[in-house]
Amino acid sequence: MFGTFADRRWVFVDVETTGSSPARERITEVGIVTVETDGDAQRVSEWSSLVNPGVPIPPEIQWLTGISNEMVRAAPRFAELAEALYDRLADAIFVAHNARFDYGFLKAEFARAGYDWRASTLCTVRLSRHLYPDRSPHSLDAIVERFGLEGEQRHRALGDARVLWRLLQRLRDRHGEAELEAAVDRLLARPSTPPALPPEQLDAIPHAPGVYCFYGANAHPIYIGKSVDLKARVLCHFSNDHASGADLRLSQEVQRIEWEQTAGETGALLREAELVKTRLPAHNIALRRKRNQAFVALDADSRPRFVAAAGVAPEQLHEHYGPFSSRPSARRFLQELAAEHGLCLKTMKLEGRARRAAVDAPCFNFQIHRCLGACTGEEPVEEHARRLREVLEAKRVPAWPYAGAVALIEREPAGLREDLHVFDRWCWLGTVRSHDAAAQLAATAPREFDADVYRIARKALVAANALALVELVGD
Repeated sequence: MFGTFADRRWVFVDVETTGSSPARERITEVGIVTVETDGDAQRVSEWSSLVNPGVPIPPEIQWLTGISNEMVRAAPRFAELAEALYDRLADAIFVAHNARFDYGFLKAEFARAGYDWRASTLCTVRLSRHLYPDRSPHSLDAIVERFGLEGEQRHRALGDARVLWRLLQRLRDRHGEAELEAAVDRLLARPSTPPALPPEQLDAIPHAPGVYCFYGANAHPIYIGKSVDLKARVLCHFSNDHASGADLRLSQEVQRIEWEQTAGETGALLREAELVKTRLPAHNIALRRKRNQAFVALDADSRPRFVAAAGVAPEQLHEHYGPFSSRPSARRFLQELAAEHGLCLKTMKLEGRARRAAVDAPCFNFQIHRCLGACTGEEPVEEHARRLREVLEAKRVPAWPYAGAVALIEREPAGLREDLHVFDRWCWLGTVRSHDAAAQLAATAPREFDADVYRIARKALVAANALALVELVGD
């Protein structure tokens, strides 16, 4: 008997579609191999059906799959199959190659038919990478060749579903049941449900980007986190095999979980930063430190001074360097910079009071040959100022590269959600779902600088060539 599949019901699934976006495209075929164990008996059954997508199948897709418009014309619509298919998939582990694709299409089709379908998923791409991290590629074609799984009708739903079932059997033969079961359990992140948490709360969490909040005995959150896969991340907190000490404490304390879905990672990062600073959960220490954030600025004599980040006007951000988590952090940065580049601590007013009081004494760095002598007159003050500005330049806040506010459009991988993140002069004004709402934010929202948001915004806007960016310039 296949020990990995004992006491579980598994469905090996493949879908063929008219394209790559669940929001715009439709399913043309579904194939399922179901594996069930009853005592010492193992039952394997198969089911497949063509599906009328209600839209034309592009020629290149017809060529790839062999499914033509004529073949699906008399086939049932997905809504006609939904009830029976829902029952067939219920209470089973959903196994697919690049499971996010097949799962996303089925979830979108079920939603259109009025069903709220969810399933625990095992992705055979992830399983292949886990077992063979030094082997690539991990495409289904490559795996068929690598494991000798020929003989099935490829790029047809039932043929590819059969390949996945045969792959698991081949992996069992090669690795043994114990090793394969450990790998599968790790990827499923099978949780040890926290004692005070109702199990159905875990079942409701989607495989989607977003943020989650853990609550203890009261209404104040104890931990806030984010992930591109909410369900997998939350389950990781409670997995027995690799839980950290912090995760074990959370598992004992958590009694309730709330979550919010976002379109992608940027939205999750922004929302996490906002929630942590407004809700102040006990277990999120690093992200809570907002009031201490600081910049370095240069005075008229090119001497550094420390400025609270919250007090800097957005239009003056490009005149500052940083940001830093605190003034002590900024001071340490300047001291390390001075030691590396031969700058003068005394000229920069970074030495202790006693040494600063000794007007004619050189700075400490000069005595250990790490200062070029601005404190002794050996280096002109103007040259020292020039070098300081030069080495600080890499930490300068860049000038805002747009004429006004912009909306960064982030789309959920399955294409079912679209968020517009509105920024102006490195300040996040909010996230909305329409262009009109983004324009309203740009016109009315206050600009408040936050160092964590600034870092998220810079990374997201640099990668904006992979996303859509709309400038919200007023008439």
